[in-house]
Amino acid sequence: MSPSYRISLKSAVVFALAMTWPGSISAQKSFAPVVVRVASKEDLRKDDLQSRLCKEKELDCGYVTALFRDPRLEIYTPPPPAAEQPKSSGGAKEHERNPYLTKRFGLLSEESLERCRTFIGAHETALELAYEKYRVPKEIICGHLRIETDFGIPTKLSPNPFGKRPAINQLVSLYVRNPSGRDQGKKFARRQEFAFTELSKLIAAAKTNTWDLFAIPGSPTGAIGLVQFEPSSFSLGVAAKGNGRIDLFDPDDAVLSLAHYLMTRGFDSNPEHQKRAVYAYYGGHYDRDPRKYYMKAVLTYANEIRNYLKEHPVENANM
Repeated sequence: MSPSYRISLKSAVVFALAMTWPGSISAQKSFAPVVVRVASKEDLRKDDLQSRLCKEKELDCGYVTALFRDPRLEIYTPPPPAAEQPKSSGGAKEHERNPYLTKRFGLLSEESLERCRTFIGAHETALELAYEKYRVPKEIICGHLRIETDFGIPTKLSPNPFGKRPAINQLVSLYVRNPSGRDQGKKFARRQEFAFTELSKLIAAAKTNTWDLFAIPGSPTGAIGLVQFEPSSFSLGVAAKGNGRIDLFDPDDAVLSLAHYLMTRGFDSNPEHQKRAVYAYYGGHYDRDPRKYYMKAVLTYANEIRNYLKEHPVENANM
């Protein structure tokens, strides 16, 4: 036994005797250990995030503080690291299938197409306005709505089309939760900056539109609403009622906001421009992506619904 270990052991014994000696209440109080809570890395990151948000000119620090003190603010457990994908020397494999065009996803099923037809009948005015103002056809809008949230309809494949957790909790978790062993350094720093930017915009929009942030579900990246707008795109949102208050869960607001977004990304009568605008909605590098699954799925659905409506016209539709 080392001398230092013996001294530590002796000290522990003396402490125990002092605590149990008859009539030693005062001694117990004087020797009572003081528990000092050591902040975890996640606690420090959370404090750092709150401090950074409070320094943002567009945000009210009092509002930010209230959000961070709200008991509904939760930090989620990080998902397990994604499995490594095998490298391919020949680029995209010819036999790989677009996941949106699989039978399981059901993009081109009659039920799927009928949902667009029903949506057009219910929101004809907003769709007409989207075409008049932004020149985006209803079929393209349907394609995005179908893939993003399936028109907001819960299904067996996607029982929570808008997400299961509040968008604010998703973004705070993205910033503070411990990275996996393979998600550190610059990669984690980039993720934090993304989360900070999106969270700043989300909180600002919530203050302006009087949203209860803990009642707004979102994707793991904080995207919300029928068309899954990320907060950094909220500035492109359009209030159909003209009252300045945007509700991305409202179909009419979602339609006009989506059309406005596509127009700002170059959507016009040129088919190549249309492809690039639709691709930009998903994000990525158009010229370096050999698959373009999302873009192809939206355009395929738009073409299919265009043919479907010829055989199954929407009643009273003037489009």
